[in-house]
Amino acid sequence: MRAWKAITFQWSEVKIMSKLINVNIHELLKNKFFYLINLICIGAGVLFSAGFVLFPNFNMPEGSDLVLTSENILGFSPSFASIVIPFAASATVAIMLESQYNHGTIRNRLISGHTRTEMFFSNLITMSVAAFIYFLCYEVTVISVAVLAFGYDGYKVKVVLVSLLVLYLMIIATGTLLSLVIGNFMSGGKITIVVLVVQYLLNISLVLGMFKKDNEILDLISRIFPQSNTFTLSYGVVADGIEKNFIISLVLIVILCGVGLFHFKKCDIK
Repeated sequence: MRAWKAITFQWSEVKIMSKLINVNIHELLKNKFFYLINLICIGAGVLFSAGFVLFPNFNMPEGSDLVLTSENILGFSPSFASIVIPFAASATVAIMLESQYNHGTIRNRLISGHTRTEMFFSNLITMSVAAFIYFLCYEVTVISVAVLAFGYDGYKVKVVLVSLLVLYLMIIATGTLLSLVIGNFMSGGKITIVVLVVQYLLNISLVLGMFKKDNEILDLISRIFPQSNTFTLSYGVVADGIEKNFIISLVLIVILCGVGLFHFKKCDIK
C-alpha cells in the first residue's frame, strides 16, 4: 500500500512538472531572442563549414599535429558546437531566469504550491530542450554543407549518433546546467561571462592555435576531456577516449544538479 502511494505521489509530481515545462516552453517560443539564436547557430554552421573549406589550416602553427583536409573537415567543423552552443544556452538561461525573477514567476509558483525541486528540474529540462534545438540547427547545417561539398562516403550513422550524443552531453554539462547553477548565484550577463571562461579553458588550444604536446595546460585538459580541444566528430570509427568524456559529462551533470538544487532550495526568493 505504501509503495502504491509513493508511486502515485511520484506520478503526480511528474504531471505537475510536465505542466511547468509546457508553460516554460510556451514562454520560450514566444521570445524573439530564441529564434534569433537559432538563426545565429545556422549562420555559424555555414560560416565554419565554408571557413574550413576555404582556410583549412587557419590558426594552426607550422608543424602542428593536426592538418585539416577535405577528408576530416566534416569531422572537425561539427565540434565547434562545443564553443557556439554553450554561449547560446547560457544567454537563454540568463534571459529566462531574469524574466522569472523580475516578473515574480518563481515566487508565484511557490505560493501556488509548486516545490523548488519541480521548478529547478522543469527549468533544466526546458533549457536543455532549447540547447538541443540550437545544437540541431548548427549540426544539421554543418553536416549538410560538408556532405554537399565532400560527399558522405565512409560515414556510419551509429558512430555519428554516438559522437553527437557525447558532444551534446558535454554541452549540457558545461553550458546549460552550469549556467542554471550560476544563475541562482548571479544574474544577467555575468552568467555568459563565466561560461565564456569555462569554454575558453576547455578549448584553449583552438582559441590560441596551440597544438603542442609539450604544453602542460593542454596536456592536463586532454587527460580530463580527451575529445576536447576541440571534440572531433567521429564518423567512421568510435574515437578512443570518448567514453571518458561521456562518463565525466554525466558525473558533472549529477554534481551540478546536486549543487544547483541544494542552493536553489536554500536561497531567498523575493
